[in-house]
Amino acid sequence: MWKQLGTEFKVGVFTIVSLVTLGYMLFVLNPNLLKDSNRKKYHTILNDAAGIVPKTHVKTNGVTVGKVYDVALEVNSTKITIEVDSNIKIPKGSHIEVRTRGLLGDVYLEIVRVADTGEYINEGELIQRSQDQMDMGGLVQLAGQIGKDVKQITGTLAGVIGSKNGEMSVRNILDNIEQLTADLRKSGAAIRGAIGDNPEAVENIVLNLDKTLVNLRKFSANLNDVLDDQNKDKLNRIIASFDDSMVDVKGATKNIRLISEKIEKGEGTIGRLINDDTTLDQIEGAVKDIREALGAANKTQIIVDGHGEFRNDKTSQMTLNLKFQTRPDRFYLIGVTDGSEGVTDTTTETMDQQAANGDQPAYQKTRERVSERKALKINLQMAKRWYFFTARIGLFDSTGGVATDMHFFSDKLQLSLEAFDWKTYKNEWRRVARLKTYASILFFNHIYAMVGADDLTRHRNPMTYERQKGPVAFGGMGLTFNDQDLKSLFGAAALAK
Repeated sequence: MWKQLGTEFKVGVFTIVSLVTLGYMLFVLNPNLLKDSNRKKYHTILNDAAGIVPKTHVKTNGVTVGKVYDVALEVNSTKITIEVDSNIKIPKGSHIEVRTRGLLGDVYLEIVRVADTGEYINEGELIQRSQDQMDMGGLVQLAGQIGKDVKQITGTLAGVIGSKNGEMSVRNILDNIEQLTADLRKSGAAIRGAIGDNPEAVENIVLNLDKTLVNLRKFSANLNDVLDDQNKDKLNRIIASFDDSMVDVKGATKNIRLISEKIEKGEGTIGRLINDDTTLDQIEGAVKDIREALGAANKTQIIVDGHGEFRNDKTSQMTLNLKFQTRPDRFYLIGVTDGSEGVTDTTTETMDQQAANGDQPAYQKTRERVSERKALKINLQMAKRWYFFTARIGLFDSTGGVATDMHFFSDKLQLSLEAFDWKTYKNEWRRVARLKTYASILFFNHIYAMVGADDLTRHRNPMTYERQKGPVAFGGMGLTFNDQDLKSLFGAAALAK
């Protein structure tokens, strides 16, 4: 019985089952996706908002409590507006930090709350940013400054010690040390002279020396007990190991000295890094380019859109599109559709035939079977937006075309006009092109309804003046969600298991 049902009925049943399944996943597994929770808005000011885009997570104590609502560029800073659950209280004195998951992970905002004093930041007020936070850009800049300082120090040492003036300075230091030693000798002689005039001081010194000698006798006796034959062997092995270690230390010191000389001469990667500003600038530029590339990748948003159209000529069309939003005013679209116009197959079968027999002529009885099947078609488009107006160009149902979209009420309402499948010498049924216009209304940020008309310019056959199929009215429903919604949806599905 299922094989006897029409293609349109099968497609309709598949669409209804798919919509019910997606609705169950959205409303039951994660109902928070389809309703606006009661949230409060706050804002903060950042000097560098790299990687922060609308819907970036806002956390406190490691728990997600909101998202970024808007990112606005000001004169010398960036204003970030956030939405936080209304049941979250933010004490005065709290601040915001920009954090990442890992070294090159996603960026999110962390609200660092201080102790609860009973006074809270009101809705719409400013949450101060952390003053002592350092991001990856700051670390790279600090590393560059350290490298320059090290280079300056090594250059200064080379200039001081390697020049004639440096040699003279070292020689003066040695002369000063020699003079200091002579002064100490004179001081010792003066002390001896003073002691000679003071018998009591001499007696005290002798007593102290006597005690010191007694202690030395005790120490030598204990040392003699320790240094027996067995311990002597151990000490000999320790001394031998120490000698071997000293040989290794001398070799390592020599290698360190050679490495230092190469670095000072600018040889090797480290030497060029320290002595050549060009190499350091190139490394800093490469790091900057990597950060910009990763920032652009993080900012790319993937939007999934699937909808079905049901027409008054008893046909239907299903479409699934992927939209890559690289910038707020630019996106690329790729998708597939089963097409509203199918492919017709005609098969001729011979039912009965008879050759001529006498006066009876030959005859043949045939039967034609006509079947219509839908063809899979491709959508491949690029779009640019100016304020509330969007222009698109590319492939529409596997044919070249253009389109315009008008957005109203914060993109809740969209009016679209598409022109494709242009008139050619093989296509005389349309005056210019196939024109399709429709309006779509978004509900709950995920479900939308659409209504419109297709093939507005179809006219009579120019040869037979036979009226062809005219404009077709249609209505439909669709679902749309982005990559953040998919992450939340899959997380909720995993928890449901």
